Amino acid sequence: MPASSSRFCRSLQVFAVLQWLFLFLGLSQLCLAVLILALLSRAWILGVLYLVWLYGDRNTPRTGGRRSAWVRNWAIWRHFRDYFPISLVKTAELDPSHNYLFGFHPHGVLVIGAFSNFCTEATGFSRLFPGLCPHLLMLPCWFHLPVFRDYSMLSGLVSSAKASAAYLLSRPGGGQVAVLAVGGPLEALEAKPGALSLRIRNQKGFVKLALEHGASLVPVFSFGENELFQQFPNPPGSWVRTAQEALQPLLSVSLPLFHGRLGLLPFRRPIYTVVGAPIPVRRSPRPGRAQVDALHALYVERLTRLFEEHKARYGVPADRHLLKDQSENSLDTSESNHLPSTTPSPPHTHTHTHTHTHTTPHGPLDKKAFPDTFFSWGPGALLAQGSSWDRSPHLPAALACTMKTPKKQWLEAVSAYQFVLTFLFMGLSSFLLVFSLLFTSLWSFSLLYLAWLFLDWDTPNRGGRRSKWMKNWTVWKHLRDYYPIKLVKTVELPPDRNYVFGSHPHGIMCTGTFCNFSTESTGFSQKFPGLRSSLVALDGLFHLPIYRDYLMSSGMCSVSRHSLDFILSQRRRGQAVVIMIGGAHESLYALSGEHRVILQNRKGFVRLALRHGASLVPVYSFGENDIYRIKVFAKDSWQYLCQSIIKKYLGFAPCIFWGRSLFSANSWGLLPFPAPITTVVGRPILVPQSLLPTDEEVDHYHTLYMKALEQLFEEHKESYGVPASTHLIIM
Repeated sequence: MPASSSRFCRSLQVFAVLQWLFLFLGLSQLCLAVLILALLSRAWILGVLYLVWLYGDRNTPRTGGRRSAWVRNWAIWRHFRDYFPISLVKTAELDPSHNYLFGFHPHGVLVIGAFSNFCTEATGFSRLFPGLCPHLLMLPCWFHLPVFRDYSMLSGLVSSAKASAAYLLSRPGGGQVAVLAVGGPLEALEAKPGALSLRIRNQKGFVKLALEHGASLVPVFSFGENELFQQFPNPPGSWVRTAQEALQPLLSVSLPLFHGRLGLLPFRRPIYTVVGAPIPVRRSPRPGRAQVDALHALYVERLTRLFEEHKARYGVPADRHLLKDQSENSLDTSESNHLPSTTPSPPHTHTHTHTHTHTTPHGPLDKKAFPDTFFSWGPGALLAQGSSWDRSPHLPAALACTMKTPKKQWLEAVSAYQFVLTFLFMGLSSFLLVFSLLFTSLWSFSLLYLAWLFLDWDTPNRGGRRSKWMKNWTVWKHLRDYYPIKLVKTVELPPDRNYVFGSHPHGIMCTGTFCNFSTESTGFSQKFPGLRSSLVALDGLFHLPIYRDYLMSSGMCSVSRHSLDFILSQRRRGQAVVIMIGGAHESLYALSGEHRVILQNRKGFVRLALRHGASLVPVYSFGENDIYRIKVFAKDSWQYLCQSIIKKYLGFAPCIFWGRSLFSANSWGLLPFPAPITTVVGRPILVPQSLLPTDEEVDHYHTLYMKALEQLFEEHKESYGVPASTHLIIM
């Protein structure tokens, strides 16, 4: 095969895996966000119609789903299969006149082998097992999510509720296969290269279910499933493991801290999923404990035999075994209303189990075997390894990071990462949490919060509810030091008047603006005594439960006219409203080394200042565009058109950006590059009060503002690493 053709095939494989990661890590949140925004927009009727359909279709995930042979045979799944590659191995014939319960082991991080083999036809399940129809079971709450539930069912995913599995296994005529990741999400915490840890000793709910319906049990072992990702060290008893295990009962997922190549891309390791011989089960509508225990013991023995017979063929050393752990600190789940585990995919699965029962000790990981893993991390490591950004003009400042202790580097990196995760995911995660709790025994908490939300709905438009304690959190100081971020004062701002700060540029996440005006880490109150800063954000963000309260605690308010008028109409002077003038659209131009701001036709902030007689203050953050790399599309491209349309209707502009990995200096990820950010606050422009400003007045002060911003940029650019030949571009 020609080299160019080979590279093209590998590119298709990478794309196939990336789209799958997005579908199972981000599609549910995206679909939920689109529905919420549709309900809050002029397209609300579409959202209402879908909710009516959702209510009528609510039982489908528990009654066999709605699979599509066309989706299961998509060509992209073959590229997905070839990336690793993934193989399905048949060891015995399965009579299609019977129903089967497949026990899948090990869970792995994302259950990739189970999805490829049983949710697609890429490995030829229907050809190897004619007459059988596989269904992979997944946590019930994921089928409450709009659109995502419908997409999931097309590939053969169904709810893991007991009623769902019972429906499949009781179908007359046979041919139904319920595939269950027995170890559940807690087993994912042990999914590391070389590990052979299974949770099965007290997982007996699936055995009881097989007895109740007379479904044959089939052990399935997926060799290579644990080799696809590395995890942050989380030995039993560590604070990381304690936190993961504490969150698992609440969230139903275990939240493994994993990474692969270039961030989340899994390592190319072959996966061999071996389907064992069936264990015939005689139907017993009310099986006793002795029956369950006997069948469970037989299943464990058959699973162990399956592993031993095939391990040498698939790269497992002869001296590695599945060793029983005789610990008894577990909870028997045989009476559970849901199956003990579920899941294919990042939303892992539902489980009631809490113990290891099969382990294989393994030694420490070899750094040489995994050069791009967590053994080298942090700003100092990044510089030492000579990554692509170390030629930045800010290198001398960043080099100071190497003088920090490893603990300090770690605290800074984690602080920066938590800000990114909060910015990207907390809003939708909070909504999902409140929504999901409505379907659990904790529904009263959600109901009480929703009642509070109704009563507190207008607070973001009335100055918010700031918390001095939160604004002084230590985590913000570590966030400041990671880059570092600095606030520069050029002139006194008397507290006897109000101000409208125009902050530029937007960047990807407004990191400098948030750190300087929503926290006290850079000393805003000390540098500008008497001023009270209020950073304003999209009004839609304050409709998201919990997240809205978090934003208000840091001093943020809605950007609605009602909110801005309320703040600047307060009797107490010294109000400083901070507005990102370029808005989300400006993030599409956040190129490293470039300085573009969208301002030419943005005049609403000037009209606001005139109505209240508030002084205009230009603010520029040098380095804001340097902390991420971004893909910029041409204005005549379809990609740019899509970004503009989404921005118009949803309020934010989706862009493709990347930084570095939290664990690897040479991998892509969401952790920003530690380039210095310096926010310079310029001289105020005195503005007279005019309750009904004319267009001529607005244009006049808008022109003055643009000149002041350009002057501020020119005066300070060389001091903060911008070449003298570079000029500010106002669009």
